[in-house]
Amino acid sequence: MAASVKCFIEGSDATEFPIQNLPFGVFSTATDPTHRIGVAIGECVLDLSQISHLFSGPVLSKTQAVFTSTVLNGFMGLGRAAWSEARRVVILQCLLTVIYIY
Repeated sequence: MAASVKCFIEGSDATEFPIQNLPFGVFSTATDPTHRIGVAIGECVLDLSQISHLFSGPVLSKTQAVFTSTVLNGFMGLGRAAWSEARRVVILQCLLTVIYIY
């Protein structure tokens, strides 16, 4: 991603994982202990299970269900093309809304 991309989430540019380097992982919260796949943005997490229907590119359109898993294995098994596609959706489609940020 271009270095000029900025994120509105406070502190996200001052971390090892700025918007240009979004890490995928599994998370849960105190209010919802179910493990689910997300992407960290600064000190926040975007729940990818909540936006899985928006992954409509060539790889993820056929495999949206991987984001409803409680483990990362299926998504990681899709390879670099899927990871890049997911990052593009999160960044370029401006999906960083407070509705799905924990």
